[in-house]
Amino acid sequence: MFERFSKEARDVVIRAQGEAGSLGHDRIGSEHLLLAALHHSEQPGAATLLRLGVTAASCRAAVAGVVTGAHEDLGPHDAEALRALGIDLEEVRRRAEESFGEGALESTPDPGHTERRRGKDTTALIRHVPFAARGKTVLKQALREALARKDRRIGVAHVVLGVLRAEDNISCAVFSRLGIEPEAVRALVLDDLRAAA
Repeated sequence: MFERFSKEARDVVIRAQGEAGSLGHDRIGSEHLLLAALHHSEQPGAATLLRLGVTAASCRAAVAGVVTGAHEDLGPHDAEALRALGIDLEEVRRRAEESFGEGALESTPDPGHTERRRGKDTTALIRHVPFAARGKTVLKQALREALARKDRRIGVAHVVLGVLRAEDNISCAVFSRLGIEPEAVRALVLDDLRAAA
């Protein structure tokens, strides 16, 4: 499937790993694909979101507000449910870090899943970040969007359309924080794709 991606859409997939890593998340989800797509402001889909006021900074803040750490399977609803049982996840994290140091509850990189990338002057250790099921679903939806439109390539707009179809709790919470209604934005993205054709 990856061979059908445009150069920009491939960049979105690659950047999504960096976005997940920079936020300390251990899986690439739909939210990271959305963040990565916003780096292509001239492309339909990303341009639509930017026109609506969704920037990389506002999206990053929304994602950080929804996904609180590497274990993104514990979202805000889970934290609320645990709080009802008298367990405060943030307090647990604070105490663990107080006793064992900063990042004590974060997952450690698997040495088998790292690689070195050499820049001009520096060498950085990059940890491989796998896709969460919802991230894989977005990529499948992007393919379906392209096929439905009879487009030969999967572009940034198709990835954005795939993200807008996501119905998991994390995606819905990010959309809510950004103040966007996925179906309304989807219609605008499709209009922009038609205009670009």
